[in-house]
Amino acid sequence: MSINTHNLFFMVLVSLTLVNFSNNAALSIFEQKKYKRSADGGGLYSSKDDVEILTVENFKNEIYGNERAWLVEFYNSWCGFCQRFAPSWKALATDVKDWQDVIAIGVIDCSNDDNYPICRDFEVMAYPTLRYFHENYKEGPKNFGMKVYAGSDVNEHRQKLIQVIVNEQIEGRGKMYPNLLPYTYDNKSKLFESVPEKVEYVFLIIQEPSQFLGHEVIMDLHKIKDFVVRYAYNNNTELVKSLNINKFPALYVIGRDNTFQALNSITDNRESYKATIRTFLIPKHINVPLDDKNNKMYTGKWADAPVPDMTAFMQEREREALKEKVKKMGDVIFQMDLETALRYSLKHEIASVKEITGEKLEALKAYLNILVKYFPFGKYGQSFLVELRDYVSSEAVVKGTEIGKMLQDAEKEDRQVFSSPQQWLACKGSSPTYRGYPCGLWKMFHYLTINAADSSARLKGSNPKIVLEAMHGYIKNFFGCADCSQHFQEMAKLREMDKVASWDDSILWLWKAHNEVNKRLAGDATEDPEYPKVQFPSKEKCRQCYNPDNSWNNQEVLRYLKQVYSSINVRYIGSDTRILHLGLDGSFSAGSSTMFKTIDTSMCFILYVASFLLIITLIRMFLKRGYRKKMYVHDLLGKV
Repeated sequence: MSINTHNLFFMVLVSLTLVNFSNNAALSIFEQKKYKRSADGGGLYSSKDDVEILTVENFKNEIYGNERAWLVEFYNSWCGFCQRFAPSWKALATDVKDWQDVIAIGVIDCSNDDNYPICRDFEVMAYPTLRYFHENYKEGPKNFGMKVYAGSDVNEHRQKLIQVIVNEQIEGRGKMYPNLLPYTYDNKSKLFESVPEKVEYVFLIIQEPSQFLGHEVIMDLHKIKDFVVRYAYNNNTELVKSLNINKFPALYVIGRDNTFQALNSITDNRESYKATIRTFLIPKHINVPLDDKNNKMYTGKWADAPVPDMTAFMQEREREALKEKVKKMGDVIFQMDLETALRYSLKHEIASVKEITGEKLEALKAYLNILVKYFPFGKYGQSFLVELRDYVSSEAVVKGTEIGKMLQDAEKEDRQVFSSPQQWLACKGSSPTYRGYPCGLWKMFHYLTINAADSSARLKGSNPKIVLEAMHGYIKNFFGCADCSQHFQEMAKLREMDKVASWDDSILWLWKAHNEVNKRLAGDATEDPEYPKVQFPSKEKCRQCYNPDNSWNNQEVLRYLKQVYSSINVRYIGSDTRILHLGLDGSFSAGSSTMFKTIDTSMCFILYVASFLLIITLIRMFLKRGYRKKMYVHDLLGKV
């Protein structure tokens, strides 16, 4: 069999091309696994909770050799008891947040395939399982942590944790904790033993042996080094008699000069006792911070907690994971935000105008003109914008309803115009009233300005104000916020937008205008508390954009803006890139909504067939070229 080397090379090239196409059409196995970890890694808990989430990637590093202790819940996301238990465990983590420098409240999801080996190695046989790992814990064949029994609610969880800590100190461990052993001397004279010289006050809580008030206050205030809190039991008869106490619990403050004073707390709980201590110390210029705990934390019996709707729960977890992922990506733009801004602009602002004529019509023509030239659409998206522009250009009076109808038709799946669902990604606010369209519109005009500059900078006679003028016309005639529109027009006049003379100037003009708006709205009621309006870019993102005196380095800012809003920096999370980049040569049937799935399947089949034929061909070539005359034993012996 003869093989043409040219044909062999062609087959190899085709196979590699198909492999590349297949990789672009779908996520690799590694990427799918990585995405699954980022989306599902939180299980019943998320980064919004005060628990610390452990995974196969960080478990051993956190548990072994750590200077603080850990109390870890091993759980299974689909276990009904775990689902009921989660709210009270979150509540515990919030309740003892002031203790986290010495004891961490952690969780690990054993239903996650990646985490399961950890749960197996630690012989976790039931869920939820609680294990305590003391400080500097060491890895060993039977070192599985100490089993801890859960309480019925957050208060009992906390008390059981205190019992564990006390036992640790009795056994000589837990040196990083404050002293949680009771004061046992029969008088107050020993209270200042082993207390730093600068400490002037010791607060002594006398309580019944069944109470945990003293332990809790000690742990809550242990970070403050200007005073010490101790507790004693009321069965310490001589001490009680010396302080003349007849009601328990009781709070006393003892000075280094051996003076003492009873302090009256409104109620007998830890918050009231801490408030009383704080009030006493204010005139002494010793600050005790106020509690900032979440008052909405779950305080009921965990066994009575309702089982959440897990489908909705996991969807919310995925949304939270995506939100965190988007934040970590930094200053990038998303195709979804650009398309959503465009759709909102056409559907809710332009289409809402009954008749568009005169100045409004000219503004609309200018707006559509820059969209046709610079908006990052695929083939059929471009065709839609051209169709819109041509319609508007041919009419003396444009009806907003017609624009709405054209957009509605373009949104049909078989038109393949939009690659993304109509929702916000990086522009999504913490509630529907925040961010959204204004954020998307700013991003879109920054993108259009920079890509117009990139496309036209070398063209003689090009107008560097073309995008700014279109933006000004759009905001003046169509933007729904009347006050915002007026502010922008005044700013354009004050900042002399009409005198912009170069493409770089147009980029910097819009950046300065955006920062001016951010400065004006910072702290306003419209500001999203999760996304405060700051000057862009921040020092964290672009240190070189600032001069030593904190003034702007405009050349570095310009370079940064061109990078952020460049077409190569558009990200496609949630967008179908096949609509934008692949299969747009007109060879498919526009009526097929399953076209891309068919292409994917066909390409995979062709890939496998081509690979198989290539392997067979190479084997035959090897056999043919490697053929030699058969050697017999007597031939070998004859050569000896």
